[in-house]
Amino acid sequence: MDVKILSFNSLMELTPRQRSEKILSLVKKGDLVVFEGRLESEEELNLTTKALESVSGKFTGIEIAYLGAQNKSLIEKVKHSLVKVLSGKSPGLTVVGPSKTIKEIKMDPNNLEIMLK
Repeated sequence: MDVKILSFNSLMELTPRQRSEKILSLVKKGDLVVFEGRLESEEELNLTTKALESVSGKFTGIEIAYLGAQNKSLIEKVKHSLVKVLSGKSPGLTVVGPSKTIKEIKMDPNNLEIMLK
């Protein structure tokens, strides 16, 4: 298994459908995909739907984990909104991987821990 780190800019050059297809194609090969920001909810739903349609003996699905700012205070919510408006992305980190190689994902506001099989 390889870890593929994709730049946010390279993903934003693609259409939402192309982004989902690129991520899914890498995960189907067994790679763990890491990128800055977060997919929009529709993109995440599309990616999950396409993954479910692709489930077979070799490919058992995907796991998605997100580590991002926890909007606890009004100031944090304003900062989060400002970053999204200025950069076009949600701050944080997204990890997508094949479910057959990910044993467990533990998330809290400051850490993302992924245990592999």
